[in-house]
Amino acid sequence: MAASAFVSVVTPVYNGGRYIDACIDSVRAQSHGLLEHVILDNASRDGTAAIAARHAGRDRRVRVHRNERKVARSDNWNRALELISPEARYCWLLPADGLIYPRALERMVDVGLRNPSVGIVGALRRHGEDVECKGLPTDREVFSGRKIGRLFLAGRVFAIAPTTNLVRADLVRARRPFYPAQYMHDDIAAFLEVLRTCDFGFVHDVLAFSRPHEVSVSAAIAALQKTTMRDYFRMLIEYGPDYFESAELRRIERRHLRRYCRALLRTYVTPGGAELRRLHLAALSDLGRMPGPATYGLAIAEKALRLFAPRH
Repeated sequence: MAASAFVSVVTPVYNGGRYIDACIDSVRAQSHGLLEHVILDNASRDGTAAIAARHAGRDRRVRVHRNERKVARSDNWNRALELISPEARYCWLLPADGLIYPRALERMVDVGLRNPSVGIVGALRRHGEDVECKGLPTDREVFSGRKIGRLFLAGRVFAIAPTTNLVRADLVRARRPFYPAQYMHDDIAAFLEVLRTCDFGFVHDVLAFSRPHEVSVSAAIAALQKTTMRDYFRMLIEYGPDYFESAELRRIERRHLRRYCRALLRTYVTPGGAELRRLHLAALSDLGRMPGPATYGLAIAEKALRLFAPRH
């Protein structure tokens, strides 16, 4: 049954010539053979196009498309998903600097097909030398999507790793565009939307590899501008009411705002801090969550307690 499920692996890429050869090789080496690898080149200026074309010439499952001019990253990701085959039952958005291990599709498709309520299937992934997405009970392979969303938004378990997850294609087709443009971390936001209506499957083995963040331009910007903190707050406000009772959501928001305050205070002693502080204060103002003196005071007190608490 699993062998008959068509999978579209999608790789939107810009100047990915350094890694895309290995990425395509990892897809072509899958034990699950009923697949296509759709590559959307965002008008790259390096050797990306030539490398992808070479693979397409060797394997008809590799389909290469190219934008005439460079578009925004989220637009390229959404355009790439529009290219999946109508036959696809599942899809996987795989960045050019990522890899999937030979049995990844086979193992994840099997979980999805045996559990029709599952809309997203995850697995452990290797990130550099570390293994990520740990923390779910290992005696289970299916979880409520709402539970996974709650664990993520509460900061307890990071199981959602969209670029190393398999998604049911009907859920992708039902959302146009799939990735919401108002987020830099739009893949997480899209998954939080999807998980409200489906279950989450998980394979407790390492099935994918993600390179350290510094190789990704978008990740480097995120690290520099601390966009994860800003987007997480926006996700709490937008999706939190679907996952938490109001009192619990308020507690989580207050905790995150105090963490935000500590980050803002650090900008007074870091290079470029004034611009970063302005950026985040504007974001908090837009969200209606500007901190007052009492919140800053609590944030400092929490930090002091952790610093001076006895260690056992």
